[in-house]
Amino acid sequence: MSKKKLAIFGNSLMAEVVYYYFKKFSDYEVSFFIAEKKFINRNTLHNIKVISLDKFLKFDKDEFTIFIAIGYSNLNKKREQFFNFFNNKKYKMTNFIHPNSSCYHGKIGKNNFIMDNVSINPYTKIHNNNIFWSNSIIGHHNKVGNNNFFSGNATISGNCNIRDNCFFGVNSSLKDGIEVGSFSFIDANQYVSKKLKRKTFFNSTINPKLKIDSFQVFNLD
Repeated sequence: MSKKKLAIFGNSLMAEVVYYYFKKFSDYEVSFFIAEKKFINRNTLHNIKVISLDKFLKFDKDEFTIFIAIGYSNLNKKREQFFNFFNNKKYKMTNFIHPNSSCYHGKIGKNNFIMDNVSINPYTKIHNNNIFWSNSIIGHHNKVGNNNFFSGNATISGNCNIRDNCFFGVNSSLKDGIEVGSFSFIDANQYVSKKLKRKTFFNSTINPKLKIDSFQVFNLD
């Protein structure tokens, strides 16, 4: 039986990581890497063709499943942009869930990337287009929105509500019952014990009173 055909959108380091995991741990065969023409600087990646988005769109969309392999740049806005692009065009998209991970999820959307040794506890709902790096822990009864990035060893306690386009740094952690507003950035090694408003930058050393509630360094347009 032939493998299912996968097209990976992206040709960066993140796309290479996605390629490795799908090749080693899934029943998909990667047919193409796809990128906007202006970002293509090589014809192949791991002996797989890199083709332009314009060229790919001429193929029969029912022939391929898509995975959007873009990291947390600009608080995940680029990944969101192309997820919406392909989703609106009714392309098939898939999740990657590493076989060593424990995903006792009640609901999971699409284009989620769940790496090795991730634990997603029971009754947690995962929406679309999230990345869970190795060893991250998502507790019970949580709601995780869209386009979020959880770095290695990030820990979310139970009954939390993570909105959209958030970033959790390495070893960051969240107390139970906390809501995190969209476009929030939790720096590495930070413990969050209170609700965060939308567009919060959280670093208790740099910003102990959370006076900064909008980003100076990210263009979120």
